[in-house]
Amino acid sequence: MTVGERIKTLSQDWFLTEPLLFAVLCTHALKRNDNMGCDMRCGKGLIEYNPERLEHFNDQQLALRLKAEVLRIILKHPYQRQPYNPRRDVMRLSSDLTLCDNLEGMDTIGLEPPRIFDIPRDQAFEQYYSLMAGQVMDLEMSDEGDGIPIDMDLPDGMKGNGDLTDDLLEADAGASLWEEDELMSEKVNHEIETAQRCNQWGSLNGDLKALIESTLVSQQNFRAILSRFRASILSSKRHLTRMRPNRRYGFDAMGSQHSYSTRLLVAVDVSGSVPDEDIKKFLAVINRFFKQGIESIEVIQFDSQITTEHPIALKQATNGIRIIGRGGTNFQPAIDYYYEHEEYDGLVFLTDGYAAKPKLPENKRHKPLAWILTAQGGNEENLSPLGPVVRITGL
Repeated sequence: MTVGERIKTLSQDWFLTEPLLFAVLCTHALKRNDNMGCDMRCGKGLIEYNPERLEHFNDQQLALRLKAEVLRIILKHPYQRQPYNPRRDVMRLSSDLTLCDNLEGMDTIGLEPPRIFDIPRDQAFEQYYSLMAGQVMDLEMSDEGDGIPIDMDLPDGMKGNGDLTDDLLEADAGASLWEEDELMSEKVNHEIETAQRCNQWGSLNGDLKALIESTLVSQQNFRAILSRFRASILSSKRHLTRMRPNRRYGFDAMGSQHSYSTRLLVAVDVSGSVPDEDIKKFLAVINRFFKQGIESIEVIQFDSQITTEHPIALKQATNGIRIIGRGGTNFQPAIDYYYEHEEYDGLVFLTDGYAAKPKLPENKRHKPLAWILTAQGGNEENLSPLGPVVRITGL
């Protein structure tokens, strides 16, 4: 049989054994591509394969390689979780690292990223990207940036010894179809929600199920949420530059540029009315804010009071935070804390909304405030006068 026929035969076995994988696979068209610089890739509604690069795979390896690509789609790496001005090669390697954390045998199919990178494991996809992008830039700027030997120590016939440039080129080819696609993300989310309702996860373990469920964040544009109070949530930083003329003296004096950054406070509702599953998905919402020009995020938890002794400072996406609380719900302590600390440019509540409407200080200027509610949350009528309210489907 050809490689394409083998892939179709192996995927048909998933109909009974791997219902989620089979359903998501059916949302994409399988296409042969002899010219691409990698063995398999996905994006734009396609799963492309290069038969020449896959012909030495046995059936077990080929099934694992297909499973890895479908899981990449389920985690929505090609469609939803892309950083600002992304490097596609680093995105692909970050995605590979995420798969390696959750699937055994990735080294046998050539998906173990180059060992030259010193990356701590069990990180979020976005955090892998941040760490790896910095190391790639350092290597490329150094005198040794090209041609650094990498011993992959893999079986014969697979991706073996090479240099950093070759690995990055192959990774770039593997992510060349990746682009933000809300419609495809919604299709994938629909299949995940079906698997939730019917408890049809196949062989996926508990940790992988939790990771998949944490991606069920609404495709609503979080940038639109921030833009509702963008004028006051962005703070300006002035830099002198010779690249633009001074308004008064022209190029005889340095001009100035303004870059914008934001210090955001996020209040996470950890009261007893919010299920553990929803709190896990709140974390995915927090991670997405790093794509919207947010310089730093500080997280406080609250139920009837603020339960964290100090705000949790985040400079990048994270995998988890320790939950402290599970009592009643009161928004007022978080509001008071926000207005007492002038350093914050905006406050976003992640909550089910079930609590009394808080009071804003009368003797202070209004500060930007937004509400993100769970799918089953309520109380929008009381909260909306204080700031924009968005209901997140899938939470």
